[in-house]
Amino acid sequence: MDEVIGPAAGSLQRSKLSPPQASTEYLLRPQVEAALSVHPHARLVLFSAPAGFGKTTALMVLAERHREAGGAVAWVSLSADDDDPVRFFQQLIDALGRALPGLGEDALGYLRNTMRVPVEAVMESLLAEMAQRSEPLLLVLDDLHLLQDPELLAALNRLAKLAPASFTLAIGSRSQPALSLATLRAKGMLLEFGADELRLNPEEVRSYLERSGLQLEPDALKALYSHTEGWMVGVHLASLWLRHHPQPAQRMAELGADQTAVGDYLLRSVFEQLPQARQEQLLALGIAQQLSGDLANALCGRQDGQQLLEELEAMQLFLLPLDRERQWYRFHNLFAEFLRARLKERDPERFKQLHFNASLWFTNHHMQNLAIEHACLAEDAEMLAALLDGCGLELINRGQLNLIYKWRQHVPDDIALRFPVLVLADVWVRAAELGLNEANRMLDELLERWGESRSSGPLSDKLLATLAIKAVIALQKDDLDTCVSLARRIEAQLGQHTAFLEVAILTVGALANVMLGQAEQARKLLALAQQRNHFLEGRYLDMQLANVEILLCLEQGRVKQAQLLFDQLRARMMPWFGERSRALVLPTISECLIAYQQGRLDGLQDRLRWALATVDVINPIDLYAQAMLCLARVQRLQDAPKEASATLVLMQNLAARNNSWRFYVQAVADEIALTLQEPTADRSKRAEQRLKSVDWNKLAAHYTQRSFNPVLWALGLSRIRLQQARGHFSEALHEITQLRSQLQNGWHGLHRLRLDLLAALSYQRLGYQERAQSLLVQCLIGAEREEARSLFIEEGEAIRQLLQQLEAAERQPALQAFIRSLLSAWPGQASRQALDTLEEGLTEREREVVCLAAKGMSNEEIGQQLSLALGTVKWHLHNIYEKLKVRNRTQAIRRARELSLLES
Repeated sequence: MDEVIGPAAGSLQRSKLSPPQASTEYLLRPQVEAALSVHPHARLVLFSAPAGFGKTTALMVLAERHREAGGAVAWVSLSADDDDPVRFFQQLIDALGRALPGLGEDALGYLRNTMRVPVEAVMESLLAEMAQRSEPLLLVLDDLHLLQDPELLAALNRLAKLAPASFTLAIGSRSQPALSLATLRAKGMLLEFGADELRLNPEEVRSYLERSGLQLEPDALKALYSHTEGWMVGVHLASLWLRHHPQPAQRMAELGADQTAVGDYLLRSVFEQLPQARQEQLLALGIAQQLSGDLANALCGRQDGQQLLEELEAMQLFLLPLDRERQWYRFHNLFAEFLRARLKERDPERFKQLHFNASLWFTNHHMQNLAIEHACLAEDAEMLAALLDGCGLELINRGQLNLIYKWRQHVPDDIALRFPVLVLADVWVRAAELGLNEANRMLDELLERWGESRSSGPLSDKLLATLAIKAVIALQKDDLDTCVSLARRIEAQLGQHTAFLEVAILTVGALANVMLGQAEQARKLLALAQQRNHFLEGRYLDMQLANVEILLCLEQGRVKQAQLLFDQLRARMMPWFGERSRALVLPTISECLIAYQQGRLDGLQDRLRWALATVDVINPIDLYAQAMLCLARVQRLQDAPKEASATLVLMQNLAARNNSWRFYVQAVADEIALTLQEPTADRSKRAEQRLKSVDWNKLAAHYTQRSFNPVLWALGLSRIRLQQARGHFSEALHEITQLRSQLQNGWHGLHRLRLDLLAALSYQRLGYQERAQSLLVQCLIGAEREEARSLFIEEGEAIRQLLQQLEAAERQPALQAFIRSLLSAWPGQASRQALDTLEEGLTEREREVVCLAAKGMSNEEIGQQLSLALGTVKWHLHNIYEKLKVRNRTQAIRRARELSLLES
């Protein structure tokens, strides 16, 4: 929000990206400077110590040394507000660009027009740009302890490890940062300075006091050092305190031994010995994180604020200039915390009033983030709500609704209801728990308040933002018709609104059309969205548009084309996003759907579980339901029926909560198929009971307006499988004919292949071998063209036997190779082949040897038991390892047990 450029805002931003100005009283630190000289090529320089140990000053010296050596320096002074990816990276890229013009321009594109900042992608882009620069660069991040965002810390960790050799990262922090310090330390890439290294030694304390005009006797100096333990701020406070006392040695007894207590005592003593008017000035100024002369006027009710700040700096009262022009200052953190705590404790009403005044000042100078933070601290809910309502649309346009909601929590509900943007944030954040009707009611009320029914030309930003959120929530709740309707509305006024929100709504509409089977309309909306997306710099929406095109191919049954498009997406955009970036959730689901159809099951469960546990902003229920169904099918094919059944129950619960009955019946159909493949005598009876437990007609009524009714498809497929399980193959063929009539031309390619496969099975069992073989070959040719394998395996053992018969008779090499690849991928096929081979391959003596080994006998004991020489036993074990394809005794015993070779 502080991007709105005003003179004050611009100078404040520059001050955060410049090192504070070193005091003329700066004390040279030989120990620190010597360590820096010895390790000039450290990748990470870390100053980690509590407040008051001179970390910022040491960083300033490091930056100056680097600049004198001809290197570039980028500096960022962090604040609590920077614990947000957008704000952090905007400042980081700005600082890098100031140091090396042009650096970070590509990474900046990731911060624009995205619903969620892809942290990994931004950092990868910065690393790629740094690799192309040869200039030495020092990046300083001061007060890193204020960053807690795990993604940001992970990105900085990657920067420290992978940046080019010419790069150095210097950090100041009150605590050890969550970086891979042990790894960097082991590689000699880390230079650390802790409290012990930053403490002043007795000679440095004496020198500092002398420069302040204090000459202490040895005993007094020793006592002072004992109390402060070389703590730099403590020494400085003591110097201020002792200037007003002629007998320093006597005053030393007042100090305790605890460093924190010493600091509190000295702060209080130094503060209380100031004139009352000066104390009041400091208390008023202390509430602001940054100070300018004009802001000082507003807080203190004066006209000479700049002069006041310069006086406080000259008095060495912990006021640090943030720029060379001395337009901005800040108090040392320790002193600022003391001032705020004292004011809040002694005059809480004045504390709130000063924050209110600061909020007004920052509002008038176009620094909305700081204005909002001060309104929070002023506990003025009305002002906070008004500020959020005023700047909320800009945050929505930048995909930062989460920031609105963070501040929204400080506003009581009765006040928030009067401010539409806050209601909009509520609906968005509560979307998961709200029902579709309730969410739509709240959004429609907002549209009415903003004059939506009276709107006749281009939509206002407020209306468009509300419609964008309505479209995304509709997609999450499976209200596809609303998604399509909103996209058509934007289509009619394309180019008259904010491009980011237009593209978002068109993308949602295109995905909804894909799920509805409206291919041409989906392609049209995709083309329009891509056309408008050219005006945007971000990659998030670009990637989602490419993913919708992939899903379109999958729904049509063009698996190979979907794989080709995904490969292009992976090469073009996905490398810029981290492997576990939320932005990759939907493309990951698409990748898993493709891999499953092609029979590539390795690692699919892990990827699907991650995607299902990670919520992206768009979060369409359709893709999550498809992912759950895919997970259940993978579990089923990998011989985990209990896990598959549990996943299907979860899917049914998800669908029922959202009244998404098409997903519910898909899960029921898979549950019936799973039951029919169980090795139990009553499987058909239980499958029929499950079939009859669903009111299919009632659920099908929800989809009567669609050209393809997913409920009737799931019902028909379940009936076919049940009839075949009972040997009613003629009835199954009749059902197949009826079901085939529901499929759309140019759509449902995999559905057609499945019906051909089931028909081939029915014909074969009825004795129509030629017809069965013709249909099976036709099905195999279509599947081989798309590399589709899983649909064969899903239909179970009967299809495997059918394929085995065809393999023996088939004379086309390409088709025969495809059949063999199918059979080799069949669950349990490798074990069946291994069992046949091994039982013939292991001799009786070898079986005796492996059985005795399984009982825990050593080679010597086996030899004694079987009257064999030790060398002969080893020879038999060698042969056993070869035949079982294992490397050692433990693996051989495990493999023999799996193959039932240990049974007598």
